[in-house]
Amino acid sequence: MEEAHKNKIRARVLNRGTFVRAVFSGCQKGAALDWEKVVIRPVEVRSAYHLQFSFFDARKDVSKNFNTEDAASKLDEMTNLPFRNIFIENTDGSLQVNFSRKGQATFHERRAAGAPTKIDLSHNREKRRILTPQNAGSFLEAAGILTRDGGIKADVRNKYVQINEFLRLVEETGAFEESREAPLHIVDFGCGSAHLTFALYFYLRHILNRDARVTGVDVKPDLMARHRETAKRLGWDYATFETGSISDYQTSAAPDMVVALHACDTATDDAIAQGIRWGSKVILCAPCCQHELQTQMARTDLPEAMASLLGHGILFERMGDLLTDSFRAAILRIMGYRADITQFVPIEHTAKNLMIRAVKTSEPGKNTRWLEEYRNLKAQWKVTPYLEKLLGGNLTRYF
Repeated sequence: MEEAHKNKIRARVLNRGTFVRAVFSGCQKGAALDWEKVVIRPVEVRSAYHLQFSFFDARKDVSKNFNTEDAASKLDEMTNLPFRNIFIENTDGSLQVNFSRKGQATFHERRAAGAPTKIDLSHNREKRRILTPQNAGSFLEAAGILTRDGGIKADVRNKYVQINEFLRLVEETGAFEESREAPLHIVDFGCGSAHLTFALYFYLRHILNRDARVTGVDVKPDLMARHRETAKRLGWDYATFETGSISDYQTSAAPDMVVALHACDTATDDAIAQGIRWGSKVILCAPCCQHELQTQMARTDLPEAMASLLGHGILFERMGDLLTDSFRAAILRIMGYRADITQFVPIEHTAKNLMIRAVKTSEPGKNTRWLEEYRNLKAQWKVTPYLEKLLGGNLTRYF
């Protein structure tokens, strides 16, 4: 990272008067990191200002507090590490830094919408939520999440956590910082109960003040009718709901974002394929059950070195899940997306806790490295992903 870019990050994080938090996450291609994520936030320790660095990996998190001088040195260490995404929030706005496959940094700055975020120096505090009873009371009440006294109902706290984690993942893409005046069109496939559909609508229109239109799509007509009534009751004219399948859905304007959360088996592939064909800027999918590739695996000669692993039914199934999502991410990269697979919410909240997050960054087929990796993965496992079949020539023309 260039020194000028590091200085911009330092200026925001070390600004005691405005700094709220920073998140360093992901790893640049071909590099290695000891931590999956590092979160920095200000705290008060013995009446003195410190920065708390929290380091997360798959099994644990470790937090350490540093005084101003030591924190500056520790921050320099962080900016020298090959993180792929950096998000910094200040009271007056935010900075999103994303690194390309070649290590080039792209900066997106956004001014704060509405009242400035307050700085919380408490040492032990509840995790920051994007939607809170204070800024989203009307939505949370309509969703049945608030108690009469304005607290979060204990029996739906997991849903509250899931909503906020989903919005955090949307926020971290930094994908909608450009052309802020242009309308946004989002399609949520398999929207089901529509908690996340309505939450995304509220976040975009009432928190970010964007001209957003959100469409929920599901095969259940009675459910869609109820959601239309809810939107009408709330006065949310641009939250619409349509009955239909993912593969048959038609729209006159290509959506900027495609969402498919917990769509079963190949329905996730249908959603990804639709997003790719439309050239959607963002595709977010949290897969559910995945059987199609497992059926192929059961009919072919699998890698001999994996025999002892794949001889166990549950491990065979999980390997099928991992391969399915690996193929999906690989195809998205070939088609010009920056794709990662991240934890959606902690495993204690839902067993289906992985999300494929893709942001369009280039034209398809530009990087031969992704093509080679995809070919090698197919040759190793002797299978053809369903997503390749769906895309057909739109994908194979680049082979």
